[in-house]
Parts: sequence; C-alpha cells; structure tokens
Amino acid sequence: MAQTGPHNRRTLWREPLLHFTLVGAALFGGYHWLDPGLPKSDRAVPIHIGEGDVRWLKQTWSSQWLRDPTIEELSGLVNDLVGEQLLAREAEAMGLGENDTIIRRRLAQKLKFLIDDTAQLTEPTDEELLQFYASHAESFARLGTVSFKQIYFNPEQHKDPAADAAALIVEIQSKENGGSVAGDRLLLGDDFQRLENSAVSRMFGDDFADAVFALEPGKWKGPVKSGYGLHIVMVTERTPTEPRPFDTVRDAVMAQWRNSKQEDISRAYLADLRNKYGVQYDESTKELLTPQSAPSVAAK
Repeated sequence: MAQTGPHNRRTLWREPLLHFTLVGAALFGGYHWLDPGLPKSDRAVPIHIGEGDVRWLKQTWSSQWLRDPTIEELSGLVNDLVGEQLLAREAEAMGLGENDTIIRRRLAQKLKFLIDDTAQLTEPTDEELLQFYASHAESFARLGTVSFKQIYFNPEQHKDPAADAAALIVEIQSKENGGSVAGDRLLLGDDFQRLENSAVSRMFGDDFADAVFALEPGKWKGPVKSGYGLHIVMVTERTPTEPRPFDTVRDAVMAQWRNSKQEDISRAYLADLRNKYGVQYDESTKELLTPQSAPSVAAK
C-alpha cells in the first residue's frame, strides 16, 4: 500500500477544491448546530404554484406562439417561474431591493392600481350623480360653435399688413354686396363651418379663437392676429353653448364622477400615509426647495 509522504500532504493542503470542501462543510455543520431543526411553523413559507399560475403561463405562451405548450414546455415554464420566485424572495430577504428606483416605482405603481380599482368599485347614488352634474354643468354642455370667413395677410408679402387689412375692410364695406376679395393664400382655407373654440385654437391659436368668438356676426372685422399673420374675419353663424339633459349624458357623468372619486381617494390615502410614516427633510434640502430671491445686478 502506497504511503503518503510529507511532500504529498503539503501539496494536498494547497488544493483549492479541498479548501472549498472544508469551508462548505463548516458552514453546513454550523447551520445545523445553530438550527438543529426548526418546527415547520417557523420555517419560510414555501413557494406556491397554483392552478391560476399554470393557466397564466399557458395563456402567455399561447398568445406568443399561437399554440398550446407541450407538457415538457409547460414544465419548463413552471420551473422558470419557481426559480424566479425563489430568487426574488431571497433577493428581498437580502435587502437587494432597497434604494432601487425601478423597484420602488413599480411597487408604488402596483399600489396605485389597487387604489384606483377600489375607486372603480364605488357606486354613486342618483342624488350624488345629479349633484356632480349640476356642479360641473359646463363639462357636459353642448359647446357653442362659430362659422366664419377670413382673408389672410401674409406679413412677408405686405410692407404694412395691418394698414392693408384696415384698408380692405373699408373697401369691402363701401361695396353694396361686399364684393369678392381674395387675400393671400392660406393652406387652412378661407371658410370654416361650426367649429368649437378648441378647434379654432388648434388651427390659429388661442388668442385668435377668443377674438373670433367675441366678434359680432355679419360684419368684417379686424385685423385679428394669429400665428400666421393678420386676418380680417367675418362671423357668419354662431351657436351658443347649451346644457345637455342629465339623462343623455349620464354615462359621461358617471365616468367623470369615478375619475374625481379616484383622485379624492388617492389624495386621502397619501395623506394617511404621510401621517403614518412622516416625512423629514434635511436642512440642506429645505434650502434647495425654498424660492431664491432674484440675483442682484452688479453696478457698473
């Protein structure tokens, strides 16, 4: 029988595999010495895979591959899910999710979804809906419209477009039938029918829309300024804003009530969380959030 000499023993002690084996054995033995056998009730809750999880995996696979997975494929998906949950649970136990912006935002988003779902389950009474409808009548009204014609003055083609616009108004008014006068070409067109304020704003700008809705129908007025230049405008028809009967907009009232309720619940919940956890700011942070006075201009 071969004998192991001192040289061979020294070589064996230098082997990394032996070191790894000894360290592992020490850790394993230490764990069982410290924890000889916890009762089942004190051990970690096992990963649970239910029927709903398996159905979800099958549906996800089918939607991607347009067929049901085989038993082997489904088993692989389940094993992947188990591995994912094991890693996630251990990462959570190790605190790896702390100070992680992505995880924090995702958790906050999931809780926000739960809060929103709670609001969606709330059913208002008819009296509550009527009160909401009355206090937000403008939101459910039939908005007024305006029809108008415009003559455009391109500032790049006129030395004084304002003077030219004013002169053209005088010229049109002096003619018995108003005449037919062409302005500079505008791709949007010259004649517009039954547009709401928002539609006119999108085309010409807010100031132009407000000015047109304030004009007296039947007369050329201007110049009215838009983002394109100057215009003279004649309103040909105006329809006023009119309230819609509650019965015809009940669904819209319900939807808007739910959105409002959702915001109220979310604000109240956040207020409760502030009271529960508290919020502290460092003094340096407060300084950054305090409006600074305008910098003084050094005297020349």
